[in-house]
Amino acid sequence: MDDRLTASAQTVLANLCTPQFVRGVEAAHDRRAGRELWRQLEALGFLDALVPEAQGGADLPLAEAAGVLFAFGQHALPLPAAHTMLARHLLAAAQVEAPRGPIALAMADATQRMAFVPYGQVADAVVVETAAGTYLVSLDTACVEKHGDGLDATVRFDPRTAHALPARGIAELGALVTAAMMAGAMQRVLDITRAYVNEREQPVRPNGKPQAAQQQLSVMARHVEATRTAAQMGCAAHRSGQQRLASAIAKARASRAAPLVANGAHGLVGATGTTAEFDLQLYTRRLHAQRLQYGSESFWDEIVGTCAPDQWNGVTEGVAGIFDALDEAATPSAYSRALPPALPH
Repeated sequence: MDDRLTASAQTVLANLCTPQFVRGVEAAHDRRAGRELWRQLEALGFLDALVPEAQGGADLPLAEAAGVLFAFGQHALPLPAAHTMLARHLLAAAQVEAPRGPIALAMADATQRMAFVPYGQVADAVVVETAAGTYLVSLDTACVEKHGDGLDATVRFDPRTAHALPARGIAELGALVTAAMMAGAMQRVLDITRAYVNEREQPVRPNGKPQAAQQQLSVMARHVEATRTAAQMGCAAHRSGQQRLASAIAKARASRAAPLVANGAHGLVGATGTTAEFDLQLYTRRLHAQRLQYGSESFWDEIVGTCAPDQWNGVTEGVAGIFDALDEAATPSAYSRALPPALPH
């Protein structure tokens, strides 16, 4: 990861993407909400980080920008900046001028004219994949309906009025950046919970409860580290022969960890954590929603089993062996043993 890029993202988000800002965007019910922060992200070059230099970007590999994706999740950014980074990269490759506003990623449903769109209520456009192809859809020409309590939407569109793109694999790209953002959100959940527990922990432990709380925090930390490692390696595999497999592993691990980390946090914090005034719920609500976006752990487990080659370079237990390797040490070296040698691009 590019540490300077990550530090820059952390600084601007810490200053501007506060919990109060997040609540304001969620409550606004306005597609233009949060655009002052969007302009800052644009001006600092984050949104064009993956775009080739010849087209005005920084031409960074996704692995270098992984820390930015973590930061988006860690600050509960209520805008599809991560999706836009990938969408602009796809559009640049297709020689299509990208809209300057937020762009979401989505998969069409069986009708091929409707899609569930994460962040659809605050996006200007969506790159949506259908059975017939992939399209850039302006939400000015689509029907956008609120979906659930967050910022997601159901979008009805007509492919005949959309711009066709020579791209596939939108689900795995959406899954990968979502896994990275989930890793960041889990880290914030862990930080909030640890601070809460430590503030209330008594120096005398007559009944062992504080010790049990620290053990639970340790379990949560292992899930966070494993998720982060899987997401980092997924980003490193972007645009390689391992992209689909690595994205599947990353999203499966993130989706499996999400309820364990979120529920563990609420178990330690208690009823306070569910109140609107307490920041914890800003992140745990997202984790539960993102667990299902672009496919849950059961969906991606099946993809892992389908895509995985016969030999695992030291891990012989198939899908279970991959996640055992992740959890064994939560380090890139452990994770690398679960992936086959790199395939040609």
